[in-house]
Amino acid sequence: MMLGLRIDVCTYEGLRSGVPTLLRLLERYGLRASFFVTLGPDRSGRAIFQLFRPGFFAKMRRTRATQTYGWRTAMSGTLLPARDMGRLAPTIRQITGAAHEVALHGYDHRRWQDRVARMSASHVRGLLTAAIAEYEHIVGRRPAGFGAPGWQCTPTSLRLLEEFGFAYASDTRGGGPFFPCVDGGTLHTLQLPTTFPTLDEALGIDGMDGRGFVQLVRSLAGSVAWPVLVLHAEMEGGRYCDVAADLFSWFASEGIAPMPLQDMAQHIQRLAGNIPRASIRDVSIPGRAGLVAAPNGLEPIRWRGGGAV
Repeated sequence: MMLGLRIDVCTYEGLRSGVPTLLRLLERYGLRASFFVTLGPDRSGRAIFQLFRPGFFAKMRRTRATQTYGWRTAMSGTLLPARDMGRLAPTIRQITGAAHEVALHGYDHRRWQDRVARMSASHVRGLLTAAIAEYEHIVGRRPAGFGAPGWQCTPTSLRLLEEFGFAYASDTRGGGPFFPCVDGGTLHTLQLPTTFPTLDEALGIDGMDGRGFVQLVRSLAGSVAWPVLVLHAEMEGGRYCDVAADLFSWFASEGIAPMPLQDMAQHIQRLAGNIPRASIRDVSIPGRAGLVAAPNGLEPIRWRGGGAV
């Protein structure tokens, strides 16, 4: 089974403490993954301004956000100064030193997630330029992959990813890889959508706990040909590290060898033949506040507590 394993690192605390935990677990089970690391300032506390978005408060309550992320993160960029992710460059180098991929998860995660739809092309270009420059300084080479914070992308951001030469992107939620259609043309940066729900989306839905989430992933595993599972350093690298351990144990018992998304993109380009083209639209995801980007005709898996619907 081909399965892409992606670990999002959205906050300073996730990089500081969650990443080392997940690196140890991955080493224990002999697995490889892509770490999508946000660079720039961690302004996570600005999420408070989304309080009145439908579903946001319910999600924060279901996931016990302040306990999961900690008060320092909850106030970062508001009551307390934002911390620069680049200060933890040695941890980022530990990821590459352990033979995992480091991909970009934007620059100033909160700003991109909340505002990219209203940003000018020059603003988006500036964020990408800053992210690439800092990545090159830390890692010593250009990044191959990019994943838009919060699965928020625009025609402008998609065109710029192609202009900057990314080998692939993972900006969307959907049922399989595709090339994005923008303004009547097709771009050539392969999109690898997130196919499974994430833990923060599923917790508390129909009483689901961490063990139930593992069972949900297992039940959905055969639903798409090129599945991509996203974990979060702040969750599965923190108070829900037992969920990561259970998932990795399942991979080992079933002979599933998850791969970094860069490797998956190369396999798809070589083996998949006629890769679909699709325009992108905004859709709702169960358990997530707001909308996310998804390809037309390759919509995300719809699920209930027992599996796909």
